[in-house]
Amino acid sequence: MNTTAVHQAYNDVVATHYDLDPQGVIGRALDLGIGQMKAEGLLTDRDLHVLDIGMGTGLFLEKLQQASEGRIIPFGIDLAESMLEVARRRLPDLDAVAGDASKLDAYFKDREFDCVCTHFVTGFVSMRTLAPQIAGKLLPGGCWSLVGGTKAAYPALQAKGDSRFLRWYTGAGSRRMDDTVLNPADAGEVAEVMEANGFEVLRSETFRPTLNFENFDGFMEFAYHGGWLTPLIESMGLHRAGAAKRWLLNRLAFPIQDSHDIVAVLGRKR
Repeated sequence: MNTTAVHQAYNDVVATHYDLDPQGVIGRALDLGIGQMKAEGLLTDRDLHVLDIGMGTGLFLEKLQQASEGRIIPFGIDLAESMLEVARRRLPDLDAVAGDASKLDAYFKDREFDCVCTHFVTGFVSMRTLAPQIAGKLLPGGCWSLVGGTKAAYPALQAKGDSRFLRWYTGAGSRRMDDTVLNPADAGEVAEVMEANGFEVLRSETFRPTLNFENFDGFMEFAYHGGWLTPLIESMGLHRAGAAKRWLLNRLAFPIQDSHDIVAVLGRKR
């Protein structure tokens, strides 16, 4: 994954739109992660030092503070400075750095955490890269909360993408979603990677929300401004589509009903 492209896309495009959460997928998915932590008794009246990797605008940490009976001491890493600016306004006590999640070992070197979160970051940084570094950041018995998409997401869009004409017309060429999105295949792969890195899987569930794209603009609101496929869309040049191209895409490709495929997994360091 080209971190420069991701950084630019999220800094310049996504930061001001992310909290709008088109189609409500982010909020509902993050609530699954909180529900798992609550079910395992993590949100009782005690202090929790929580590191959120790819924290975005701090939405999850805010939700966690609201859900916990105890004190959440928030730490974060994000590639986009614009995201962190929003997060710091939301969480005045936040200790956060701008940095590349794939180099997690370089940050917060003298700290260990009760919980590390990776929410919608494993599409850009492989969880196989993250897993051993996360294990090193956690206290014994600490938890890893993962929420993220899988390769089974967007089956209708991926089927449309098999059209030779649409691939040529949209500028996709030989690009496939899997070339730019590094998500695991499914919850089974998440469990496999966690267990191989010293974690016991405590909770696992899959969330498949329905997505409705009435037209090209609705798709772009979700996939481009909402951050789900921003680097891919920029690599295709779709964000620069003129009126004629948009009109034809509306005729050929929309409306589309699709679905996401999101796993929420909570693991505990043995």
